[in-house]
Amino acid sequence: MEVKNHRLVGDKVSFVQATKWNKTAEMKPDAIIIHYTAGASGAATVKLFSAASATTSAHMVVSEDGSVTQMVDFNRKAVHAGTSSYGGRSSYNNFSIGIEISNPGYLQKIDGKYYTWWEAKKEKKTATPESKVFVGKHRNSVTKMNYWYKYTDAQIQAVKEICIALCNAYPIKEILGHEEIAPGRKCDPGPAFPLDELRTEVLAKKNISINDLFAHAMEESAASALVLGKVTVKLNFRTEPSSNAALKSSPIPAGTFVYIVGEQGEWYNILREISGWIDKEFVEQDNSDSDYDGELLSDNAMLYSDEKKTKRLVSSLNKGVKFNILEQQENMFKIKAVVPGWASKKYITKQK
Repeated sequence: MEVKNHRLVGDKVSFVQATKWNKTAEMKPDAIIIHYTAGASGAATVKLFSAASATTSAHMVVSEDGSVTQMVDFNRKAVHAGTSSYGGRSSYNNFSIGIEISNPGYLQKIDGKYYTWWEAKKEKKTATPESKVFVGKHRNSVTKMNYWYKYTDAQIQAVKEICIALCNAYPIKEILGHEEIAPGRKCDPGPAFPLDELRTEVLAKKNISINDLFAHAMEESAASALVLGKVTVKLNFRTEPSSNAALKSSPIPAGTFVYIVGEQGEWYNILREISGWIDKEFVEQDNSDSDYDGELLSDNAMLYSDEKKTKRLVSSLNKGVKFNILEQQENMFKIKAVVPGWASKKYITKQK
């Protein structure tokens, strides 16, 4: 697949014009938002978006067989994100491409069988085959459903190819789920879709690192008043401004972006973003803060490289630290937190 003149070109790709889209202003996309349709088929969604009465739209619809129907040019705003914010940015319709994947979404379990939301309402219900049921917890704590309709392999492959093509054509910085830009209001694409794996692979192909994403989020956020720095060598990250102080975490890789929040002699007090696994007993999930999913309940909580606690990433985290939850296992959370510490000033270059 490839993009030509703001349209996707490739096998099993067609174009049907949506009714509702911004016909006056052009858009410069730098984000991709993944949705599910919560409908019965891709064809039904295409019909919905192209109807005269349509009030919403997306740039593309991916059907069960992996075929793609583009409905809005990529340089035009579709109506898919709604009220949305993430990483200090809001109103994602203004700069994102929306991909709708045909999928019923969450399933209801009734008397041991699984039903789509519309079948659950019927007196005579048709159950979803168990082979199409995915069991898993949602990344957002406010979403309590545990049963989901599986995506097809053809859909997952098609979405990956679409994202690669879009990254080749536009300066894409983010690939996000609707659930991430509207947590509590939306739960798509849900845990049945491999969203984390998709963006890791696709953004790696574009040579965009998490540091680039972090820097972009900082530039766009209210925290941009803080000083941004870039680490020039593999750098020790310590608990105190001294070469004899204990390490706060594993060394910071060269090229990492950090916040500079203070200095003492030859040392900078910095904030470093780090991801790892932590015991659930130390975590309180809380969506009252739109920027974070949870908060630590106690001091000296350890952050590990994986759910098996193979390696410590941070010596300890303190009570009150806020973070985002990336993944859940039975007794562990994978979280992304901003950790304070000290590093040698001579190996950090301030960014203008």
